[in-house]
Amino acid sequence: MKTEIALIHTTPLVLEPVQKALDPLRERYHFFHMLDEAVLIRMMKDGNTGDLAIPWLAGLVENAFRGGAEGIIVTCSSLSPWVREIQSLFEKPVLRIDEVLYHHVFSTCSRPAVLMTNPTNEFPARVLTEEMKALCGLQAEVPFIVCKDAFKALQNGDQESHDREVAETIARLSEDHDGIILSQISIERVRNSLPPDLREMVYSSLDFIKETLANHGLQYC
Repeated sequence: MKTEIALIHTTPLVLEPVQKALDPLRERYHFFHMLDEAVLIRMMKDGNTGDLAIPWLAGLVENAFRGGAEGIIVTCSSLSPWVREIQSLFEKPVLRIDEVLYHHVFSTCSRPAVLMTNPTNEFPARVLTEEMKALCGLQAEVPFIVCKDAFKALQNGDQESHDREVAETIARLSEDHDGIILSQISIERVRNSLPPDLREMVYSSLDFIKETLANHGLQYC
């Protein structure tokens, strides 16, 4: 039998790239998806706080396990700071999609940077950065760049302006940094439009799905 994995999303923008990243694993895993945009909308209005996020995420996780999941990947980076508290409530694994990403980049790059568009992701990115810097022994200061105009453009349906601003920001960052973390899956597609030499220094959590599962004991059945 295949190992049953649930993925919790907060925007439909991630569904297509996530599905593509999961395709090579489908012979051994079965994946199902849970989408809840409301929690992200509330975080944008009221702030990314534990009082809001923890009970909301706990409810989603409980339903995913009731649906038969053996493990859960939370794909929303804005929810990342609260996953460990949620994990303490359940016996089965609840995983942060971006943990392996940060660990890899901070272990292999000496001057990394973190790029995002949604302001709700800045606090989670800082939390995970401090955790992984200590774990990896990284001494460099890590800048956090928020492309707010790109996020607004995407909200207004202007994908072209969004992608152009993200690509231009990546190009500028590449002048001073040797590794660029895309801290949201929703901007991962921009990487495909970059020149090959630039694309090689840009990293997404989708690059590490298999490692994320294996590191938490969710091996193939």
